[in-house]
Amino acid sequence: MKMSLPIHPYLSAMNRYDLSESEPASYVPSAEMPFSEVLQAELANGQRVIRAEQILAELDGSTDWDFTDASDTYTTGSSSQTPQNVQGILDKISQVARSYGVDENLVREVVRAESNFNPNAVSRAGAKGLMQLMDATAKSLHVRNVYNPDDNLAGGTKYLRGLLDRYDGNVKVALAAYNAGPGRISRLGIDTDDELEQKYELLPQETQRYVDKIMKRLEPGGTS
Repeated sequence: MKMSLPIHPYLSAMNRYDLSESEPASYVPSAEMPFSEVLQAELANGQRVIRAEQILAELDGSTDWDFTDASDTYTTGSSSQTPQNVQGILDKISQVARSYGVDENLVREVVRAESNFNPNAVSRAGAKGLMQLMDATAKSLHVRNVYNPDDNLAGGTKYLRGLLDRYDGNVKVALAAYNAGPGRISRLGIDTDDELEQKYELLPQETQRYVDKIMKRLEPGGTS
């Protein structure tokens, strides 16, 4: 007997990685489908472990399951980082941020939110590396090896720099575009942080959490 279930939470989680409208979707499920097919789709996208809470959330259509928890964002690659490894990545962030004229703290918090400093991180949607670049985005940024910290940081910081320029230095809008895709932000008619605040509820909940988390960490004393 096949069991059908709503998978809107799954769709919401996947939308996170729509960094540009030109990027091809690796998998677009229908509004309802048998759970066995959802499982096969996850496996096809590289998913290897599905937590019980996620299954229950999808079965009852709950929107309370937080797909952004660091322990559930990545599907492959070791997540264990020694203090020495993290410090090495922080040093690289400092260098690349200066190179592209981006606030070092901003780049650091984007990396923390995207991969928690794990250069081997891979999302369910296929975003990879420290700054979680999709293949099409990485290619457009001339990133040769997305798992190489130097290449990934250079590409991701260049992309972030472009978003900051596009939105005239409005950091919240740039972060929302990095997470949800500039196409979605443009369709909502958002160009400034004030406009973003006015239309905040129109953004995906995951994007709202993403922007809030980074902005709070950028406040004085906000970074652990």
